[in-house]
Amino acid sequence: MTTTANERTTAILVAAGGSTRMGGGPRKPLLEIGGRTLVEHAAGAFDAVREVEEIVIAGHPEDLGRLRELARSSPALAKVRAVVAGGDQRVDSVRAGVAAASAGAALLCVHDAARPLVEPETIRRAIDLATREGAALVAVAVRDTLKRSDARMRAESTLDRTSLWAAQTPQIFRAALLCDLLERAHRDGFAPTDCAALHERYAGPVPIVEGEPTNIKVTTPADLALAAAILAQREGARP
Repeated sequence: MTTTANERTTAILVAAGGSTRMGGGPRKPLLEIGGRTLVEHAAGAFDAVREVEEIVIAGHPEDLGRLRELARSSPALAKVRAVVAGGDQRVDSVRAGVAAASAGAALLCVHDAARPLVEPETIRRAIDLATREGAALVAVAVRDTLKRSDARMRAESTLDRTSLWAAQTPQIFRAALLCDLLERAHRDGFAPTDCAALHERYAGPVPIVEGEPTNIKVTTPADLALAAAILAQREGARP
């Protein structure tokens, strides 16, 4: 197991998306695999990491009642400090989560609640890197051959994948740094799809922690089925 300095860390679970590609029913954080919601699975991984002292959930306004009920009743959500309303854009939800974090947090760890299979050891390695370098991005090297298409949906070129990474979460930053990045983005009207893009724009390259291919983001019903299969395999392999 990787050892880390004892940095006080707040995990912010972003759970406010509309889940439009799921085809109806509960939004993604409240979907279930293995008898627990996705947000419980995600929170459970952070609950297992000693450095994570608290969790803040930034949820869809219509889900706040259910999320708060889970926070009161589910052992996986024992570290939840607050459940707050997220915003229309992801960066707005991150900003709301940051505002609800304890002032004493040294690191802020942003994670998609729709990634229920993140491993505690991946979180620990990311915290360790962010402790040393101020930021950390969990990502996996791209394995597929990537094509660029023209307007007629014809492959016109092949990208060099040797330096390409698929970004995942968690993404971890020194608390003061992330607050500064969010403020600058707000002034500029910059609303990227992940926090690493804030760092890239205003502070430079982000240190990478190699993640796991199983840390998938549930976006479609097919993803949910795949996540359930991965979870069943993991649980079947446990002694």
